[in-house]
Amino acid sequence: MAEERIQKLKGFREFLPGEKTARNKVFKKLRDVAEKYGFRDIGTPSLEPMDLFLVKSGEELVNQTYSFEDKGGRKVTLIPEETPTRARMVKEHKELSKPVKWFSESKFWRYESTQKGRLREFFQFNYDIFGEESVEADAEVLAVASDFLETLGLDEVAELRINDRKMLEGILGAYGISDTEEVLKVVDDKEKMTRKEFRNELEDIGLTEENSRVVDEVTELRGSFENVLPKLENLVPDYEESQKAFKRLVELKQNLGAYGVLDNCVIDLSIIRGLAYYTGLVFEIFDTEGEMRALCGGGRYDDLVEVFGGEETPAVGFAVGDAVLELLMKREGLWPEEKVSTDVYVLTVSESVKKEGLELSQKLRDTGLSVETDICGRNFGNQMSYANSINAEKLVIVGERDLSSGCVTVKDMVSGEEEKVDLEEFTEYFSG
Repeated sequence: MAEERIQKLKGFREFLPGEKTARNKVFKKLRDVAEKYGFRDIGTPSLEPMDLFLVKSGEELVNQTYSFEDKGGRKVTLIPEETPTRARMVKEHKELSKPVKWFSESKFWRYESTQKGRLREFFQFNYDIFGEESVEADAEVLAVASDFLETLGLDEVAELRINDRKMLEGILGAYGISDTEEVLKVVDDKEKMTRKEFRNELEDIGLTEENSRVVDEVTELRGSFENVLPKLENLVPDYEESQKAFKRLVELKQNLGAYGVLDNCVIDLSIIRGLAYYTGLVFEIFDTEGEMRALCGGGRYDDLVEVFGGEETPAVGFAVGDAVLELLMKREGLWPEEKVSTDVYVLTVSESVKKEGLELSQKLRDTGLSVETDICGRNFGNQMSYANSINAEKLVIVGERDLSSGCVTVKDMVSGEEEKVDLEEFTEYFSG
């Protein structure tokens, strides 16, 4: 039968209760970090007009999306990323106080080849600041990124790699390399190639052998702010834009130091990110073993709101994908245990005490506890087995003999210890 052949689509996931519990714990930590810095939670549509993504990214991105014509004849797209949506929202809500500091936990869809850490349906946490062009805004976004690494226990195994594209373009321009967009596209894929392949690729787009060597050597520059900034000072040409970008990096170092996150940040001139969006600062988070794809990426996109017809609005932000995050946390033994938990299971010994069992369950729920009781007519042994399967911490045994004495038996499911609890002190016992 056809029903027997129906399976989950490739690149999509489903989460059983234990798996979802673990993810909820991680997601809560990401939300808590955002709220510490005053970022406000927003909700965004899952479906947008296709033109929203064509305006800046063009056909290349749309070809990787779930796009279709709806029943009203509109060309629409399941959102593959949230930055265009946020830019549209800022444009439409002119009453917003600046700076606008938003975060969200959203689901996205991309129709592309699946591989380790890359799925067709995935979650991202997005953090953005709109309406502020200062280095302080850049530093705060980077501090949030560093903070979530520390909160999840990943600060020793992952690092923020930072670059400024305007500065890099100025350096390359000083060597007579003018077609920087084509060059940067190649640089963006550098980590996937050998050095020989990288230089050959540059020569294929028209660079001389000498200029290919220059691009290779410049984009190999990576290290701490302390070590790299003096080298950059000698490389950055005396162009206004280039010098301005370099001075922002110097100022950024001071601000990152004030936030206490400088040690987890490095300068890496090979970091490029999307050429369609980013206008200066760009950064990514990688695991230090180099085993996985980027855990996070972001930067400045100062012209995006204006592209969508809004006022000039500088912006900086980043996104964290859940797929690579989960892989890295599991590799490091940091992913929460995937199991359900229940505060209390109320076991009713017989049908005659069902009413009392339900009443006691409701009293406990009213105190904020997670409580289950029998709804299947199970016997004593089967209820015990079920209580174990849901990892109940406490077991309340409701029986006729105890009730006639005005009490119930409470069992600690970890230690196995039991005690009688007076019904008049029942809720106080659990709230204490």
